[in-house]
Amino acid sequence: MKYDNLKLRQMLAAEYVLGTLRGGARRRFERLARGDLAIRSEIRFWESRLAGLAAGMEPKSPPPSVWFSLQHRIETSTPVVTPMRRPVPPPQPVRKADVSAPASPWRIVAGLATAAAVVVAVLIGTRVPLPGQPAAPVVAAAPVVTPAAVAPIYVSLLQLPESNMQWTLAVRPMADEVTAVASGAYPKLGEHSLELWLITDAGAVSLGLLPTAGEGKLKLPSGVSGAQLTLAVSLEPVGGSPTGQPTGPVLTSGPAIKAV
Repeated sequence: MKYDNLKLRQMLAAEYVLGTLRGGARRRFERLARGDLAIRSEIRFWESRLAGLAAGMEPKSPPPSVWFSLQHRIETSTPVVTPMRRPVPPPQPVRKADVSAPASPWRIVAGLATAAAVVVAVLIGTRVPLPGQPAAPVVAAAPVVTPAAVAPIYVSLLQLPESNMQWTLAVRPMADEVTAVASGAYPKLGEHSLELWLITDAGAVSLGLLPTAGEGKLKLPSGVSGAQLTLAVSLEPVGGSPTGQPTGPVLTSGPAIKAV
């Protein structure tokens, strides 16, 4: 399988984050990700984009019938104590219908342990008291995090034409910050720098020089809202544009989409 194919990496990373990539394929993808920065960047991109889905799910409590069923099963399971040694009774003629093997104590213990594990798991997951028991006092309960309470993150994937050079960008307006993760290479870079721009109604605003390898942090101007974020990359002299505006060709541009 050609893992250097951009579309394939994006598809596998999305399936990995969603959990639909399973078995040997998932383990193989995890091994590749440990040594491939581009694959790890794709995983982070999809994690940030899909994080809001989990935050919007509401917790559900089991119906009372579940508790009564578990309680009934536990109370009616009477363990049978079997001595280590006991005299063998003399053989007596019995009918086949009367022959019944006593329940193994290990099976009974295992059944009780399974029921107890279910109760513990449900208690940990839902924090709901059993029927007939007083509710435990809530001490300094943490607030429920909803999508509205999460600082918004906007993501963008910019790729240079005629190359495999690309950046995964995470824009955080509330932190005035842009995180850029680079992968690939740009053969025509030469003695130049690649500069990231924010396109506004008033013109282009420089956000700084993009890394050509690894991860870099760029400064976002204060007061920038997440509505209609458009980013662009231009080819500039080493050190960046000397005029504060793009002086070289604009190589690529694209929007930043809200992920959280």
